[in-house]
Amino acid sequence: MKAFSLFLSLLLPVAATAQKLVATTPPIACHVGLVKAPLYRSAADTAGRPAVLVPSQEEVVVVGKFSPRWVVAKREGFLYLVPVRALSDYDPDDAAPLPLDPQTQRIAYEGVVPVPGVSQADLYARARAWVARAYPLKDDVVQLQDQAQITVKSARIARVRTPYAGVLRSSYAGVVRHTLTIYVKDGRYKYVLTDLAHDAAGVPNMRSGGPLEQDKASLYGYVGIGSTKPWRDLKVEATREARHLVADLQEAMTLMPAKASKVPSDF
Repeated sequence: MKAFSLFLSLLLPVAATAQKLVATTPPIACHVGLVKAPLYRSAADTAGRPAVLVPSQEEVVVVGKFSPRWVVAKREGFLYLVPVRALSDYDPDDAAPLPLDPQTQRIAYEGVVPVPGVSQADLYARARAWVARAYPLKDDVVQLQDQAQITVKSARIARVRTPYAGVLRSSYAGVVRHTLTIYVKDGRYKYVLTDLAHDAAGVPNMRSGGPLEQDKASLYGYVGIGSTKPWRDLKVEATREARHLVADLQEAMTLMPAKASKVPSDF
């Protein structure tokens, strides 16, 4: 009975069966998890056997969101439905437009976060502790200013990977340099993560792509088919890591430290 209920929960609503599969987002390369991913030609077919089974770890190109549990994937020129649970690294935010600063036109992840009741000094201490954990390498340049601002210049967002020579996720494609600045005041802080730029960092046969705002980059000595997909995949992985980095910062800045134990006379 339990298995049957699970099966029903995965079926799409009946009203959705008449919907035509369409590509609605830029292509995003995702990867199958430890179990083969079923691909269906239509919503009505999800009650039966899949048209295609994609092996574990293989790439699936997502081109649209069909429902909270299903996405549209393109394979060999055809569109299919694939369950989100079958993909190991699917993130719907990958298809969102990149946040561009209106003045600089550079990618900028920024925000002001209130932390009521926490002093500037405490927020500064939290920021320093987080930076020390998130940027442990000697190549990371950390600048401190008046216990109100911390700036990090680093290549630590991602040592990004892309398909190379037809082998999935087989080689590193360098690093993404960036600048992160954290400003703190009583009860709030601001973060700005910007200046994202690809550096090949000595990877054989690869050139640095430069700023991630570019639609195209000459990774292999020319701008064309050979560089288009690696550049697109590189940007997706790097910006995904940027979002994760910001989320980790926010968690560290809002998490209250454990209180020290008190002696009976300390009240």
